Amino acid sequence: MRRGLMAWDRAEVPASALADRRARLHAELKAEGVDVFVAYTNIARGGAVWWLTGFTPYWNEGLLYAPAAGEMIFATALSKRVAEWISSVMPAGEVTTTPRPAVLIGERIAVDGAKRIGILELDDFPAGHAQAILQAAPGVELVDVTQAFARARNACDALERLLLTKADALAQSACNAVDVAQAQARDFIAPAESVARLGGAEECFTLVAGDLADSRAFVRTESMGALGDTFAARVSLAYKGAWTRHVRSFSKTASVQQSFDKAHAALMAFAPQSGEALGAAVARVFGGFGGVVNWGAEQPRGSYPLAPVANLADTAQGFTAATPFVLDVELEIDGRRWIGARMIGL
Repeated sequence: MRRGLMAWDRAEVPASALADRRARLHAELKAEGVDVFVAYTNIARGGAVWWLTGFTPYWNEGLLYAPAAGEMIFATALSKRVAEWISSVMPAGEVTTTPRPAVLIGERIAVDGAKRIGILELDDFPAGHAQAILQAAPGVELVDVTQAFARARNACDALERLLLTKADALAQSACNAVDVAQAQARDFIAPAESVARLGGAEECFTLVAGDLADSRAFVRTESMGALGDTFAARVSLAYKGAWTRHVRSFSKTASVQQSFDKAHAALMAFAPQSGEALGAAVARVFGGFGGVVNWGAEQPRGSYPLAPVANLADTAQGFTAATPFVLDVELEIDGRRWIGARMIGL
């Protein structure tokens, strides 16, 4: 459940910017001979719907239908009362409630006469929804348009940069607000949640790695205990649908904290040089601190607000250098583990 502020600020999220995004998408679809666009969404996969409508879906699954012209339709199984509220905070599109979203979308496709239906992430599209669309609109062809969506989506526009900049500043402020004088992880991380919520985050996850010497796993409040000598805070949050993450490591030993602060300063100043590979930039900036244990980069991909696009193992693909990304870095500094993360490229 989202517990923070969800509201539409017309100055921050103008409807014209969303119309430009939709036009870019349909230019890509038209080049592939695709008539309309359909995206599936649930609580974890709201990125595509947010990018087109300005609203982050929550609680339940749904489908977004975006024709080249006319109103977009967001079909969800939520109640009519909730739909009325969604309409008040969603800048673009019409909200329709129905227990069978795919049937409604299929019927609309049939009325519009569309033949080639572009499905985002077709391999992960629920089979029941696909069958319902095909039954309601006989003769249509479902086409995967994940790459076409990526080409339209990867161009980070001024609206997204504005929201990401505000989100990242809020995440940094929240992470810096932790109380390092506390002995218990819950008390240490509590101020971060307060700063994020009061700053307007619509969603926030504040986690702690309580003893980096023992485990680098970040845990939620109910699993937290006493802090070790080295520990870390992680704040992941969304501001108006734009997600970011900030991680900072701490130590109770002053000399170790000085080393950690230097690594954090390097992260805050991190910027690949022109034409430099991301992995090479990580090695150049952080190699002097000791061993680079791991690193990874995440960017918006398809229906996911953040997804792995590059890493040390070279198993993640799709990194776009011109688009802001979250960089996570793990180092070994004088025998102690250090972890840091922030948004790069704003």
